[in-house]
Amino acid sequence: MINRSIYQAIQSRLFKGKAILLFGARQCGKSTLIEEILKDKEHLYLNGDDADTREMLTNTSATKLKVRFGGHKIIFIDEAQRINNIGLTLKLITDQMKNVQVIATGSSAFELSNKVNEPLTGRKFEFMLYPLSFSEMVAHHGYIEETRLLEHRLTYGYYPEIATSIGDEKSLLKLLAGSYLYKDLLMLEQVKTAIT
Repeated sequence: MINRSIYQAIQSRLFKGKAILLFGARQCGKSTLIEEILKDKEHLYLNGDDADTREMLTNTSATKLKVRFGGHKIIFIDEAQRINNIGLTLKLITDQMKNVQVIATGSSAFELSNKVNEPLTGRKFEFMLYPLSFSEMVAHHGYIEETRLLEHRLTYGYYPEIATSIGDEKSLLKLLAGSYLYKDLLMLEQVKTAIT
């Protein structure tokens, strides 16, 4: 695993009475980072891609959430932007379950940010995760090696899967661009259209 520079910043915000939100583009390592932070901590993982998770966290109450979470003190909600009214649900957890730390990630920062900003005002720590950085890669395998790869990195970028899959970069980059990045760009365009 490549150490991410915001690891300690997120770790230091655990159990400070606020929700932790991690935004970032698809495939930049959000889930991997949170799983690494929580690897030695008991937690409940919920995935917004799952229909039953969406149902459980939509139009709910603090009482129902307490029952569903059981004794878990850390709740990790991945792909939170897919859950209707997720901002209100995160507010319920933060306000009424003081001993529970909720962490939510969102592949589409546009969607998740719009859904949580008003309900979570003053109740959240926000972090943005970008693809790998030069300094993170230097820390991973050394300055000389990373400097030698600079032209390669300028061509193919620093998405984790691409940066760690020597030989498959071109096909992986095409897959990533076609499947994910254009989707986020189209979402941004819809946001701009809705505002004007």
